[in-house]
Amino acid sequence: MIRTWNMRSAIIAVVVLTVLAGCGPMPETAPTPAPDTTLPTLETTATPATPAAAELTLGDLAQRVNAAWSGVDSYRVTFTGSTLMTSAALGTPVARPPATPGATPIATPGATPVARARETFVFVREVVLPDRQRQAVTGLGANDHEAVAIGNELFVRGPLVELIAPGTPSEIWIEIDPEALPEGAVISQMLGGLPQLPSAPLASLPARLLPQTVRESATVEHDGRECRVYGAADTVPATGMRVDYTIAIDDRDIPCFIETGAGGVTQGRDEYTDIDASLTIEPPVAATPVSVPPALATPLAHD
Repeated sequence: MIRTWNMRSAIIAVVVLTVLAGCGPMPETAPTPAPDTTLPTLETTATPATPAAAELTLGDLAQRVNAAWSGVDSYRVTFTGSTLMTSAALGTPVARPPATPGATPIATPGATPVARARETFVFVREVVLPDRQRQAVTGLGANDHEAVAIGNELFVRGPLVELIAPGTPSEIWIEIDPEALPEGAVISQMLGGLPQLPSAPLASLPARLLPQTVRESATVEHDGRECRVYGAADTVPATGMRVDYTIAIDDRDIPCFIETGAGGVTQGRDEYTDIDASLTIEPPVAATPVSVPPALATPLAHD
């Protein structure tokens, strides 16, 4: 029987991992449309609806990146995020996973807020098309894991295995049948949507941000590539908080990194490396087939 504290930890991890956009195919919650107000623009005199001909919009940038991404055969994306995000909305629309990284701690009604340190987690996914993936999650304690997906085969090991098959040592590989899980199952979201492949890095931009003019701010070196850095912004409809996005692309329009920040603090960062590198992803030599317990096999509830 799965202990209550483990399930609570699991649900928090789902909120954290159902983030990351460019990181993987985590199911994403569409952001609530903003009221019909003018979107923020960055250092431009044109309105979002009618940008000047020479200006680059966020929609233009997304088209270029997503078109170039279709020619990539292998890559590694490393998402670094915080388990104490200010708002889950801060992960949209660009910096992630499979997924908008962000977690708000479960609060006790009437309790006095207690200051807590930001805790960092790292989500690494390697992809070799057409159907090989490996991911490793660290920084989430009992929910850390390594997973390998080849075709429709899915293998997992690490501390997370204790939730799936209690009593199984963390170094032992288990095999899960994805076809036995309903869409949106808790365990699927904890595993970043595996074995589904990630979408293009900027594929989930909401339409309301596409007309916004982006600002080119610098040129930096990343992963042996020269990358142009662009800035964009949004306002969280519910709070009015400004969210800043930094998008760096190379001369082929392949992402170098995508970063989300608020109040001068970085909330999440995707780093794209080893583009078209020779990455080797193989299944484990041995793995134990297991059935996912009902609590993790059911779809995650949404408000």
